[in-house]
Amino acid sequence: MTDRILEIGSAGLETADQRVRKLMDNMVGAEVPGYKKSEVVVRGFPLELESAQNKISSMKPQVESTHYRSASGALVKTNNKLDVALGGEGFFVVSGPWGEGYTRDGRFRLDKDGRLITVAGNLPVLGKMGPVVVTPGSDVEFTQEGEIKVDGTVVDRLQVVKPEGTDSLTSLNGALFKKSSSLSVLTEVDDPRLIQGYVESSNASIVDQMMEMMQVERLNGVMSKVISTRDQNLSRAMELGKPTQ
Repeated sequence: MTDRILEIGSAGLETADQRVRKLMDNMVGAEVPGYKKSEVVVRGFPLELESAQNKISSMKPQVESTHYRSASGALVKTNNKLDVALGGEGFFVVSGPWGEGYTRDGRFRLDKDGRLITVAGNLPVLGKMGPVVVTPGSDVEFTQEGEIKVDGTVVDRLQVVKPEGTDSLTSLNGALFKKSSSLSVLTEVDDPRLIQGYVESSNASIVDQMMEMMQVERLNGVMSKVISTRDQNLSRAMELGKPTQ
């Protein structure tokens, strides 16, 4: 029969490992424009350990879900006319091999054919009329409402959409998302509030992630100590239970 406290301690170490991996992802993504930090939702180890000690429950701590923080990052001025930030809610729409993708990373550029594409991934940016294409060398301007002006003439409008539910999108890399299912619903943002010459920075702070990493390491030490102490106590109990010669 498996000892419940050893089982819970082992599961706690596994969930701590998954939290560390997410923290490392966030630290890497802290320098990526439009990146949204993710957090692992874990059933509390201390509560489950106390329940097991009191023989109330045998539930193990485990990862229940991954939650992405939707809070906006700070706006950074670049003075690049093809960089665009969203001052409000929503995502830009791009075309990927899987279908539509959604991002707040507004670092755009024009390829040799005049297609407006993302700097990260070279994905075509979508307007209301499909992929945005302009004459190479033209002057491109984005209005606050999302209109695309080429040499002063409005030619299209950037698509900006928002998910109706918090679970409507799933992350591909923290900065690029896709629909979590075919039933996910996204609606157009009527007032997107575009800001040309700016990009949105990551909402993950390296300092915050490092501090949380230290907390996870301390908790990891506690769980390791619990397993070690429990193992020693069980070994001692088995020795005491042996018949004397």
